[in-house]
Amino acid sequence: MTTQDNQRVYLDDLGKRWQKSADQILEMAISGTVALWIEFPNVFLQKMGKVSGGKKKKTPAPQLQVQAVVKPQAEVLTMIQGRCDRMLIGAEFPCLDADNKAVMVTNSVGEEWGETSMIGLKPNTLFARLDEVIQFERKHGIGPETAGLLEQGQQAPLQQKKTPANPKDHPCFALELHVAENCWNAHFSQAEAENPGIKKADILAWLRQQHPELSKAATERIALVVTPTKDSSR
Repeated sequence: MTTQDNQRVYLDDLGKRWQKSADQILEMAISGTVALWIEFPNVFLQKMGKVSGGKKKKTPAPQLQVQAVVKPQAEVLTMIQGRCDRMLIGAEFPCLDADNKAVMVTNSVGEEWGETSMIGLKPNTLFARLDEVIQFERKHGIGPETAGLLEQGQQAPLQQKKTPANPKDHPCFALELHVAENCWNAHFSQAEAENPGIKKADILAWLRQQHPELSKAATERIALVVTPTKDSSR
């Protein structure tokens, strides 16, 4: 495995890491929550011209890239949803480059004729950058035990993970307890001060975003349990 590969978390691995399906990861990318990248070999990148004063600026000539690493735009990711096991074939793919500028990925076979050949996009080659994954995990309290190891380029052994006190496969699994624990970890597990400045409103916002399936009453109950009292010693 190359150093470059060590800095990438591919779609399937990211789903296992966050316990989400590939379609759920794609949905996060479509909404802008996470960034998914892909590498195309031997393609042309066409920068998209902007409209200024009612006139479209001249579009720069396509540039051949031996290896192009780009972020597929939401419209491309939407076409992949529900069919991650299939290759997406297209004449061109709208993407964003490393500077977050719009580009069109094409594969020219006869520039003098203006012809293009089709390009294949394999969903399982989509990846997130490791540093962005770790940043996301720290922000949302996901996998705090493994984040440090992965940042150092080490692989966390699965057998050393702690068994959750409230496992989902347990016959007495309590959903609200599970959500409350995750919510507390996301907001308070790394807090160095007694009052990190997080209010009940912040807890409610996190719950609505991460668990929209919960009822309003359940959300209020969990927020009440998670939000620290003014005097934490009581």
